[in-house]
Amino acid sequence: MSAEKIVEKILSDARAEAQRVLEGARAQAAQIREQAEREAQRQRELILAQAHQEAQSRRRAQIAAATAEARNAVLQAKRALLERVFSQAAERIMTLPANEYKSWLLRLLLKAVETGDEEVILSPGDRQTLGEALVREANAQLVQHGKKGALRLSLETRNIGRGFILKGKNSEINVTLKTLLRRVQDELEIDVARMLFGEAHK
Repeated sequence: MSAEKIVEKILSDARAEAQRVLEGARAQAAQIREQAEREAQRQRELILAQAHQEAQSRRRAQIAAATAEARNAVLQAKRALLERVFSQAAERIMTLPANEYKSWLLRLLLKAVETGDEEVILSPGDRQTLGEALVREANAQLVQHGKKGALRLSLETRNIGRGFILKGKNSEINVTLKTLLRRVQDELEIDVARMLFGEAHK
């Protein structure tokens, strides 16, 4: 083989090798670019998903906070209205006419009696104005119902406002207005709330 042909063969092989290397490099570059684009897209989607999740979390937190605030406001309004209802009930009893007040006391006294020979303790004003009549009528009704009617009007008085204290041998039953309202408020609160708001008080 002549020198020219040898040189031409070397150049041809070199060109072929260069072309092969170039094509390989191009393919590798395309693969790298494709991988980079896929990774960039994945990162974009991840960032968007995280941003969306954070936005949703913030939105849920804001909604929860607003809901709790609204619930607390409604609860406070309900409680204020319930307090007003019980306050009005107390005011009504405080301003009852004398005959209605005595009837109210008589009903409570008959329900509270256990042995029929307890002492009835009243406020100074109530003892003076209706004490004897109250105890007398209570004893009469107890006897009518076949019970012992030996209640006694106590010489002792206490600053208890409306109501009375029923004193037995070993115990006292507090049936004052303040105690009654405090006792029944918890029991009636749900019913009153349902009547006022159409739902149970929470």
